[in-house]
Amino acid sequence: MVPFLKERKELIRVGRIAFEAGLTDTHGGNISMRIGKNILIKRSGKMLGYLKEEDFVLTTLEENPALDRFASMELVVHRAIYRANKSVKAILHTHSPFTVACSLKTEKIVPADSEGKLLLGEVPVVKAQKVVSSPEVAQKLSEVLKETSVAVVYSHGPFAAGKTPEEALMYISALENSCKILTALKNL
Repeated sequence: MVPFLKERKELIRVGRIAFEAGLTDTHGGNISMRIGKNILIKRSGKMLGYLKEEDFVLTTLEENPALDRFASMELVVHRAIYRANKSVKAILHTHSPFTVACSLKTEKIVPADSEGKLLLGEVPVVKAQKVVSSPEVAQKLSEVLKETSVAVVYSHGPFAAGKTPEEALMYISALENSCKILTALKNL
């Protein structure tokens, strides 16, 4: 029997919604859940929108080379966020196109729409020398996500932290919608 089947099914469901909503490309993004002292995270190279129960790696909050080598390359970031904030139970990272575009133009994303203002407030944009799978991003995001539920890595995409995968999806979806509205406003 596959361990944590219920959790895997929830990650599959949320990953599919994120992909179908256009929040990431076919092979972009990753998703995880903290389960006690373990992390259940998408396997490297698997498509977020088409995950199966076996497409996850069960590893630990501490580095575990034997298990980590199969996990998403962003495991270093997920692990740092979980270690820094015990209330975070799920993380979603996407390559949301409008959010990435906005990150290229500003140091913080300030929604103009009422929903975005209410749910998100100001969303920080985190810059680093290396934006993909770097210890620098892991350190910066783990600090920023103590104060907010979603932040954007410059030119790379948002990371959202929640109590459930669906909550993390809500933040990323709302942010992408706010970025679409900001883009439309600039073109009016």
